[in-house]
Amino acid sequence: MLDSNAVKEAALGNGADLVGIAGIDRFSTLPPEANPKYVKPDAQSVIVLGFRIPRGALRGVEEGTAWQTLEVANPAETICVETTYQLCRVLESEGWESVPLYSHSRDFRGQGVRVHPDKPEPNVILEMEFAAHAAGLGEIGRGKFFLTPEFGPRQIFTAIVTGLALTPDAPFAGKICDDCGACVAACPARALDPDRIVAMPLTNGEAKCYALRMESCQICETGTIPRPYSSQAEPWRIGAACGRACVAHLEDEGRLQRKFHKKFREQPAS
Repeated sequence: MLDSNAVKEAALGNGADLVGIAGIDRFSTLPPEANPKYVKPDAQSVIVLGFRIPRGALRGVEEGTAWQTLEVANPAETICVETTYQLCRVLESEGWESVPLYSHSRDFRGQGVRVHPDKPEPNVILEMEFAAHAAGLGEIGRGKFFLTPEFGPRQIFTAIVTGLALTPDAPFAGKICDDCGACVAACPARALDPDRIVAMPLTNGEAKCYALRMESCQICETGTIPRPYSSQAEPWRIGAACGRACVAHLEDEGRLQRKFHKKFREQPAS
């Protein structure tokens, strides 16, 4: 019989680095177009899986020598899809229908044809950071990066919506970001505005982040990667100057659980 511990063991055994569980009730404040209940009306649990971005994948960008190391090492193209699929197989082998969900741009909401006036268009897109916090995996820091105690900003997430009722983890209540402002100082495009704070609702409280100037972020040449299929979405910033500054600071301050033999930044960033 599957319980929360068995599901987590299966997730980790199939390649996930992080796994947390949230009850479907924690998503009740989300609008229909972002709510997993509108993907699977009989859903009971949302399982969130985290996959580390190798620290070495940032090295070529950090040194200014090989930016493609980050793109080819992005686990979104490799293990996370396979692991999410395999966990769905485990759940469905026990008779519990399960829907795999991946990160997509919010721009795709509102497209398609509604089957009923009270239902959203059939392209509900889950707020993955909201789900990861609800499942106890981490917090959204000042720089709008999702931070986990294990890897800081170095991970991406997938989710599985299932009809199996599981014991949920508590929403994350710790503190990883120390509001140092390193991300702001590192950005040559001044994309992060330290004088304007925006609130992002969470299942428990809210995250407060620096406002992101999209037009500046999109032209940054320090390692941002545009989101596929959407020219208007926020770029992927883990390899940019702001993301790498966050990694270096959190590690230097000893705020992360995963340790390395050498510092991430031993000389000024390129």
